[in-house]
Amino acid sequence: MTKIEIKKELYKQKPDAFIQYVRMGNVYYKAILAQGETINFCVPVEEMGDTDFFPKMDAKLLQRWIDVSE
Repeated sequence: MTKIEIKKELYKQKPDAFIQYVRMGNVYYKAILAQGETINFCVPVEEMGDTDFFPKMDAKLLQRWIDVSE
C-alpha cells in the first residue's frame, strides 16, 4: 500500500495503534487494518513536545509518522 492509501484506510477503518517499544529516541506503534495489513509508525521522541502519547492511540493521529520501510 502507498502512504496515501494507508491514510485513507486509517480514516475509514479508525483502527487503534498500540505501542510496541521505545528504542534509540523513537517510539514505535503498530496498527492492524481489517484486511490484516500491519501499519507501523515511528515517532521521534524529540517531535513529541508537550503532547500526550498513550499506549493505545487512534492510528489516524499518528499518520505523520507512517513507516513504510518494512
